[in-house]
Amino acid sequence: MRSMKRQLLFRVTFLLVAILFAPLGNLFNLHAQGGDARLKPDAKPKPTPKAESKGNKTAAPLTPTTLTLTFNQESKGRLDPRASEKGSGGALFEEFLLNATSGDLLTFQVQSEGAPLGLQILDKESKEVAVKKDAGTNEFKINTPTGALPNDGEYRLRITGQMSGKTAIPYSIKVNRLGLTANAYNERFNQTVINFRENDPASVDETLTKLEELVKDDSGKAGAFEMLGIIYLYNKQAFDKAEAAMLQAIKLNGAAVIKISYDGQWRRMAKLKSGKYGWEDARTGWLRIRPGQVALTDPTNKTLASLTGAQIKELSKILTATNNLVTITADNPRKPFIFAPGSGQQVEADLVIKLIQNYVMGKTN
Repeated sequence: MRSMKRQLLFRVTFLLVAILFAPLGNLFNLHAQGGDARLKPDAKPKPTPKAESKGNKTAAPLTPTTLTLTFNQESKGRLDPRASEKGSGGALFEEFLLNATSGDLLTFQVQSEGAPLGLQILDKESKEVAVKKDAGTNEFKINTPTGALPNDGEYRLRITGQMSGKTAIPYSIKVNRLGLTANAYNERFNQTVINFRENDPASVDETLTKLEELVKDDSGKAGAFEMLGIIYLYNKQAFDKAEAAMLQAIKLNGAAVIKISYDGQWRRMAKLKSGKYGWEDARTGWLRIRPGQVALTDPTNKTLASLTGAQIKELSKILTATNNLVTITADNPRKPFIFAPGSGQQVEADLVIKLIQNYVMGKTN
């Protein structure tokens, strides 16, 4: 009995000693790693990968700059299902820039070998400008009350087309500048004429500059050439420049405009009380030489006589000691039209004869 008690006491004592000196890790069953309970103090952490140097990267390609169109020069492009942008309704488009004014008279040629293409014009606020296609020329024209763009500035032109398949369609576009609209031209011309002061040399030079600029902007209208002929002839005595301007005016269905003096009854010059020869009933007016027609008017442009080339029976020049006169004989030979060109110089009388012969009567020297 006592032997059993001693064994039990020994076991309890041994158990207490074991509990007191046992490692804490075993007591709480701690785990340092998942999957494998064994610690690995000698394990080395994996190095963090180094970032690639940005200097070795290839730069992203820049977005192509939209091409700005130049007047009267052809530009080419392609409508490509893989590259072109898509608009409303799935139509493809390619875009260009155009700088123009509200006074420019423009037409647009769009040509392609594939499907017919359209044209859109958008202003800076993306508002569309109406256009229409001319059935005769196949050119697009601006369909506004003035026939021109609404404002000065930059516009976007879009070549549009509906495409099926993956084949690109090459095309060309050309913006034709034909000059100025009638309203823009007339406004500039009329303002220049109103401001012209014939007896002021500075005004004469300023007017010449403005007229030459107008011709540069629109060489297809006669008004500026008519005025240039007058100023070069009477204010600058530049007969060659005057003749060149007059010829251009006539070719544009305008007129060569000549100052004249004459007798109210178309009589010849007579000896006046002063002892000098002159008109008894002196008048002034204008001679206008047009293709196939010559007209004589008073200072208010009221027509005094108008003759075609067929009605002119005789054209002659009368030279006196003091005057250089021109005589036009028509159907009534008893009453010829006698007048003196404005400058009184023979070179001007010769110019009048030449212009009437060449452009009214259809004859050459």
